[in-house]
Amino acid sequence: MQDKAVAAIGRLALQKSGQAEPYQLYVENMFPGAGVSYDMLMAVFAFTTENDQLVCHFTGIDTEKASETSYQKYVYRKGGSNGGDVTFTTKAGDLAKKLNTLAGNQLKKAIALCRVSNYQFDLGLLLALQHRLTLDYQAIVMALQEAYNLMDKKRQQASGLSLRFEFDGERRYLADFPIFQQQVLLHGTAGKSEKYNVVSQGTNQLCSICLEQKPLLHGFASPFKYATVDKPGMVSGFFNQRSNWKNYPICSDCSLEFEYGQKYVAQKLKRYFYGTSYYAIPKTVLRTDKGGLVKALTLITNLDFQLSEASKEKRVEDRIMQEIGKEDNYFTLNLLFFEENPTTKAIKIRLLLEEIVPSRFRLLFSTVPDILNRNPLYKNAYRVKNEPQNLTFSFGLLKQFYEDDFYGLVNDVFVGRPINRQTLYNRFMALIRANYNKAQTSDGYVEPVGLTVLKAHFVLNYLVHLNLVSTNQYTTMLPADETADKPDDKYGRAFDATKFRQFVAENRNFLDDDYKVGIFAVGVLVRLLLNIQRLELDGGTPFEKKLKGYNLNPDTLKRVYLEAMAKLAQYRDYGKRYDSLSQLISEYFILNSYRLPSISNNELSFYFVAGMEMTSRFRLEAPQPQTKPVSNN
Repeated sequence: MQDKAVAAIGRLALQKSGQAEPYQLYVENMFPGAGVSYDMLMAVFAFTTENDQLVCHFTGIDTEKASETSYQKYVYRKGGSNGGDVTFTTKAGDLAKKLNTLAGNQLKKAIALCRVSNYQFDLGLLLALQHRLTLDYQAIVMALQEAYNLMDKKRQQASGLSLRFEFDGERRYLADFPIFQQQVLLHGTAGKSEKYNVVSQGTNQLCSICLEQKPLLHGFASPFKYATVDKPGMVSGFFNQRSNWKNYPICSDCSLEFEYGQKYVAQKLKRYFYGTSYYAIPKTVLRTDKGGLVKALTLITNLDFQLSEASKEKRVEDRIMQEIGKEDNYFTLNLLFFEENPTTKAIKIRLLLEEIVPSRFRLLFSTVPDILNRNPLYKNAYRVKNEPQNLTFSFGLLKQFYEDDFYGLVNDVFVGRPINRQTLYNRFMALIRANYNKAQTSDGYVEPVGLTVLKAHFVLNYLVHLNLVSTNQYTTMLPADETADKPDDKYGRAFDATKFRQFVAENRNFLDDDYKVGIFAVGVLVRLLLNIQRLELDGGTPFEKKLKGYNLNPDTLKRVYLEAMAKLAQYRDYGKRYDSLSQLISEYFILNSYRLPSISNNELSFYFVAGMEMTSRFRLEAPQPQTKPVSNN
């Protein structure tokens, strides 16, 4: 489980942070951000001893700069909307209202806690402060307002209010007093055993994280907001919220490490993968391998900065996965994909991939892509600013066909779950038809169908190499006829059977059965017909209407083939111009036509469209005229 991994990260982070006191975990930076500093208005009170009693005097307002390195001493923690913040430190604003809440609410709570906790010195200090606030309330408000008005609007919007105490000139901040430490600690841990007006605690049972018997176990200690039992129906054990500790028992020690680990994960291990958010949570293979955990955390936290300038043209998502794949298998990664509510910050887990080893990342993002990227079929596949570009691997190619089920795709690919080939054909054709239909009605850019087909070819090839999609082991044997159709004087090109045979031989993962070769060849035939019509009819292609928007079934495909043959006969002597293509269609389409009813319409349509879009690869170029050598005479 990722809980143990997160707790291990928290344990390590606590050791490295040097935070000796548990309360420091729950102190919040009022305005967080690297390098950000802000103003803190300090109401300063001096204390003296008179007749063995502390006496408090208001001495004025000071302004200090708080930052990432100094915020701890002010002991700020956000409270509820009505009762004010947890300690005397709060965000500036309506200063009269803020001071009134401090004197009338927070101070009384602190005094009551002092009495319960037997903090005698702190109790005397707060009683003296309460007396002084009663006497000098208006003067303190006016002094605060005067100092606040000296700031410009931008500084006012990022400023805070706190108290500073002085004893014989020695400055003491809220963090120096046990009462304020206790306030923050109690507020930070209040939800671990008490929530929804219910207390859930167990005693002398096993903790679900450290697996040790502990005297006290909390029922609401998970810091992740996906672990909710706000409705009784979400709780097992006869829907009793008090018994939630039995479902999710966490001891006090682990709860602190768990919470600190959650903060570390949220702040430093959050990444994005093609529009989705995820946490990359490392876990060492050996539980005691502290050095391995440090190395893995360093790798992940620095990944964004290790990407070289030369690789910035590639998707960062894929580059991060490639860098992980370079490591040895001394750790595994838990990838937690989630969606976060922007208001409540509650997260909904969409996918959890557990214990993925670096070698799996290497296979998915380096080894197989390197093989496919070298395929000449993907060379100069499209243009950007009129510059030819090769089609290369990115996980975005797969996502393009899985927009409605991207998490399912990620799960299948990462864990190695087989993918149904028919499901792929359905997705390929859904996008191909969508792009085709858009192209008929839109004046804007629409991805060419030929590029979509090539991407589908790439995706299918990728999944076959990963053994996620099965292929027919039958080897298609094409006739070794070396004759080729002659180029036409008018059109300058004709069908090259040798190139076609070579394509089939090199794409066994794609054309892995005779009937697929036959359907593919019919697509080539129809494209040749459309090319002829475009030339003969000034750009018109009336035969295209018979393709029904690429919604084909066995009957329509047979009809398309017969009508294409008849139409070609009207333009030229087909038997003389395309003999080798006709022979291929006869052997691989006509002889296998009885198998067509057993395949899906989307599979049939896909191979037909693929043949249409790849026809240019089988052209026989007209021979270039021979030039006579220039005579020296």
